[in-house]
Amino acid sequence: MPLFEIGYRRYEGERTPHAMRWWPITRTGLTIAWRSKLLKRLVLASFLPFMYFGWVFFVIGRVTDPSASQGTLAFEVAEALLGSSLVEQLHTDPATVRSAVWAIVFSQFATYVQLLIAGLVAAIAGPSLIANDLKSRAFLIYFARPISPLDYVIGKAGVLVALLASVTLLPSLFLYTLSILFSPSLETITQTFPVAIAIVASTIGAIVPVSLFVLTLSSLTSQSRFATVTWFVACLFGPLTHIILQQTQGLRGNGWTFFVSLPHTVRTFQMGLYDVGGHADKLAASPEVTQVIEGFQPTESPLRAGVWLAIVAILCLFILLRRVDSPTRI
Repeated sequence: MPLFEIGYRRYEGERTPHAMRWWPITRTGLTIAWRSKLLKRLVLASFLPFMYFGWVFFVIGRVTDPSASQGTLAFEVAEALLGSSLVEQLHTDPATVRSAVWAIVFSQFATYVQLLIAGLVAAIAGPSLIANDLKSRAFLIYFARPISPLDYVIGKAGVLVALLASVTLLPSLFLYTLSILFSPSLETITQTFPVAIAIVASTIGAIVPVSLFVLTLSSLTSQSRFATVTWFVACLFGPLTHIILQQTQGLRGNGWTFFVSLPHTVRTFQMGLYDVGGHADKLAASPEVTQVIEGFQPTESPLRAGVWLAIVAILCLFILLRRVDSPTRI
């Protein structure tokens, strides 16, 4: 049959809902990113801190068990680390101590160990996501289909958000579940549930602006190595600039200088959600332990940090949409 006699034929295949048109981009990006052996090792390394965080919850669970004897090894270890007054409070008022200990441990786990690993994961997987498309002119293939620039940005951001969540949110939730299993009763869930909310909120509030920032760097160049170098410069020299500004006459103690450091801003925002200071005030800790806990508290405003992260996310999203849409404009 000649081609001109076939006429118009309706598409009878399966249609992807418009709200899910970003998913094939994310799925393909994750498949490509997961080929990296270094990325797989970093994901595995994000679960290794259980080896030195897990025993803390095991000791707390044993000490706060009403049926436990105070002459056990767990009590001796706890007294050596925390002091006798705090160990006594562990036994008499376990609800207060549990919420405080959970908040302190998870805040340190999230703001130090996980931030470092997340920064490395972002450097490996993020810079090439859009830069390679700019280099190969793959936008002609993407936008030849019913995909909007917003769908494209969401799909690319989904790759980085999923990878960052795998080294931040998943290990924290796994550790939280492990801490509940080590506890003597299910009352620990109700006593520490605000910490679980803080885990989810602090993780999402950190990885979304970070993902958009890295994608923005990737969209500004067709060479992914330039975006990688810029990301490392922002992560290394940002904190150094913040320290220098704090030592400068007239800026010492200024509550706005931490904005030049993205890692410091993220850490301040996360620490504010965990409210380490509010929990620590309820503990009957020794002066030495209290001094250590006070060192965990942010000196800047967590609210300012959260507002700044929201502004960064909005600006990066605007730049991304403009950069992605530019090849299609004549």
